[in-house]
Amino acid sequence: MSAPLMLPEHERRKYPRYHVSTRLTLAIEDESIEESIGLGEPSDISLGGLRVSNLPACPNVRVGDKLGLLLCGQEDALSLHGEVVHHATPDTFGVEFRTVTPTEQIAIGRIIARLYH
Repeated sequence: MSAPLMLPEHERRKYPRYHVSTRLTLAIEDESIEESIGLGEPSDISLGGLRVSNLPACPNVRVGDKLGLLLCGQEDALSLHGEVVHHATPDTFGVEFRTVTPTEQIAIGRIIARLYH
């Protein structure tokens, strides 16, 4: 597996982030209104969350929004729940996974492992 992204010393993360270099798609739903937001892509991923990019509706997403995420790869799809925790740039935002089961965490780990094999 490749090394995680290097982060500034002051940034403390629970899990290392990994750059997504392959095609993964995210179908995103706003859980508060039970409505699809659209399709985006993760630009990086960790066991604790991901950064969403290439989502046309990105400007409408706000910190605190609860999202349903369907992470689709070439081999499988994984349904997750998350919360928007930051909106660092106008066209990307960070999502922290919420209520991740041990089985889901293993599945996220497998996706990360496949990115680097």
